[in-house]
Amino acid sequence: MLSLILSHSSRIILFGLILLGLVQSGYAKKYSACQGKFTPNEGICAKFKFGDGHQRECITPKNGTTYYNLSKLPKVTSIDDRTRKMSSLITNVFEEGSTNFAFASCVDIGDLRGYTCGYVGFTTGTNDAETVIKAYSKKNPNNAFKPYLSKLAKISALPFCDRTGRGTTKGLEGFSKAWKTEACRKGEAFPKVQKDWAYNNYMLPSARYAAAYGVNSALGRAIFYDTIIQHGYQYVEQDINIVRVLTLTGGRKKNETEQSFLTRFLTTRRELQCCYPDDVWPDSATRSEDLQGLVSKFSTNKDLAKPVKLKNFGVTVKGTEQDLIDTRRCKK
Repeated sequence: MLSLILSHSSRIILFGLILLGLVQSGYAKKYSACQGKFTPNEGICAKFKFGDGHQRECITPKNGTTYYNLSKLPKVTSIDDRTRKMSSLITNVFEEGSTNFAFASCVDIGDLRGYTCGYVGFTTGTNDAETVIKAYSKKNPNNAFKPYLSKLAKISALPFCDRTGRGTTKGLEGFSKAWKTEACRKGEAFPKVQKDWAYNNYMLPSARYAAAYGVNSALGRAIFYDTIIQHGYQYVEQDINIVRVLTLTGGRKKNETEQSFLTRFLTTRRELQCCYPDDVWPDSATRSEDLQGLVSKFSTNKDLAKPVKLKNFGVTVKGTEQDLIDTRRCKK
């Protein structure tokens, strides 16, 4: 990889040239949430050390998992239904553009993670799509995924620094159709598995990270959940994950309010999105911008007790929407 061959100083120069090229090519105009103080420049981007966008080194999974050890984080064993549903809906608007849950969606969005599918964007390139399919297959063995299990296993066995190999959809022709078939099957068994898996493996861990920083409001939990859904908490994806955002944000300052901390956290996250040298992450900075808008009216939105408007997406989330059927893709 180029980023491994170049010297540290050369990589800094290369990164500067990349940023200059992005700005001069009308980058800021293309990405509405990456303008003003969020326009990519060395001042806000150097700390991420993204270089040319390639992962810096190959990390070998340890202890049989690719996820950070959560044992030292505060315990959170449940989340109230209102917070769970509002958090899920807000993130779904960012991922889907509406409050319809994308249980049956499965597409390659070009982020080198293969197919992005379902309720929270499970991907074939980061193992979670395969894990969800395995959980579903335990109770529903005769399903449309059988022809793809071998290929998914091969992808999951690749080093995480092999982005090309993990990001490929070659050999998975027809996988998207299989995902839709199972997601739209009567009884909603697959959507239920998707929801339960996301709750246990993403929502509860995100709440534990939030609690570690004294963030306990419903809005704060929703922000941490959205961050973990988009950026993950896998140590093998070291360029972008929630731990890196938290590390660069720093801990809660003495007497700092939750609103102030969340503002700093979202600023770091938005800078990260805007600075990444591709066309996927900068385009997604609108979700951080909308969340910052909710935090700016913290006293009104902190409990997520009332509907919230996500300005960039033109959607109001009420919390009363159905959350088990993909009505957009599963036609009766």
